Amino acid sequence: MLGALYVVGPAGTGKSTFSGSLNEWLKRMEFDSAIINLDPGADYLPYEPDFDIREYISLDSIMSDYNLGPNGSQIVAADMIVSYTDKISEFLEDLDDYYVIIDTPGQIELFTFRTSSTEIVEKVSGQRSMMAYIADAPLSTYPSGFIAQKMLYASVFSRFFRPMMFVINKVDLVSDDDIREIKKWEASPDLLNEAFMDEKGQMEKDYFIGLLQAFKESNIMTKIYPVSSKDSFGFEDVYSQMALYFAGGEDNDTYKEE
Repeated sequence: MLGALYVVGPAGTGKSTFSGSLNEWLKRMEFDSAIINLDPGADYLPYEPDFDIREYISLDSIMSDYNLGPNGSQIVAADMIVSYTDKISEFLEDLDDYYVIIDTPGQIELFTFRTSSTEIVEKVSGQRSMMAYIADAPLSTYPSGFIAQKMLYASVFSRFFRPMMFVINKVDLVSDDDIREIKKWEASPDLLNEAFMDEKGQMEKDYFIGLLQAFKESNIMTKIYPVSSKDSFGFEDVYSQMALYFAGGEDNDTYKEE
């Protein structure tokens, strides 16, 4: 395995659609790629996983065995994933030249904020790990929404301390002007703060200036990757960042026809 890209983010941002579309794009570009589903509670996936944790963990069985409701069973299932990291590692053994896309549970807290999550990443891929935080494009057009997603991005980084991309998905639902404005906010915390104050008023101004400045100084404000999983817009930039980290920027054209 060249490296594993863990796709994380809030529910509804299109993580699974992004994961499946990126996997298919990599294959079309003739790169070896595989996709893993780590969401035991997924009722539907827009792709056919190469490894599916649902083959080992059943929410129905957990609810029955532990007398739990849907929410409790989701938490237990998320923690059980670490028990199957050997199965995942076994699956990865023959994928020497592959990029592996790992689709994480739909609710961000079921992966990012469980104590087992860092152990899962360490056991499965170690230093060959990268995070793609998936943000929602329509929400990002509001300064408050953009800041909220940046704060979640920062929390994911603090949990895993791995290279990360801030991927804004569903850009086909917003205008080019919206994306240009978001890029301006990314480049200038001062402009973002001004836009936020226009939206919310002058309450707690000093707090948000300090917060955004901290983002800038800690490299949380770096670069955004606008993508559309619908038409694969922006996927080349995502791939380039993956290749830069996992392969020193070199293409690994190792695709083999079966």
